[in-house]
Amino acid sequence: MSSNPAALRGRSWVRVAAVLVGLVAAGLIALLATRDSDGGGIRAASPLIGELVPPLRGELIWPPDSFLDAGGAQALPGARIGPDDVARFDIDAVGPLSSNPRWVLVNFFASWCVPCEREHPALATWAARHSRDGVLVAVPFGDRTSDAIAFYERLGGDWSVVDDPDSRWAVEFGVLRPPESFLITPDGIVAARWQGQISADDPDEVIALLLGTAGSDAEAQPDS
Repeated sequence: MSSNPAALRGRSWVRVAAVLVGLVAAGLIALLATRDSDGGGIRAASPLIGELVPPLRGELIWPPDSFLDAGGAQALPGARIGPDDVARFDIDAVGPLSSNPRWVLVNFFASWCVPCEREHPALATWAARHSRDGVLVAVPFGDRTSDAIAFYERLGGDWSVVDDPDSRWAVEFGVLRPPESFLITPDGIVAARWQGQISADDPDEVIALLLGTAGSDAEAQPDS
């Protein structure tokens, strides 16, 4: 069977981007390694930094289906309703080969985790701040699906929560305990990892450095 030349070129482009952006990201993250997180978390090393993000995808357990229209339109970035009427998230839908690549903040949480509850308002702030250029996606860690849903029913949140009943994504990302967060560039590269509670400004500090706008507004939001 012959390969699709366009697809091969696309994959090659992603690999080249991974190397180039990864080198920059690794250098900048090293520069930040001694800085404390505003939220109290620790910016931690990870073998994923500078590499392509694991292909995070799975069934949504939150928000309710009312956030997605019946036709499966992308009311939530990266989320779709499939032919089986099940809503799923796919990180590739907001990655470098999509029509609208975005920054992605992946947050691992648990309903029994006190710091997770404390950082929840900061996640909401970051999601609202980056409504046009970012995506927040949460993944339960060591939790029952029903308890994870109850956590969001109580605290709210209008971003995707992807079920992880077999802990596949916790293993892929090397998560040790919640909360942990990972910042992914629009090129699909893992740029930073935090262990512990973060603030809304922690990811933006890294974004600003990668964009070369440190010391200015890191939101990169166009006026409208």
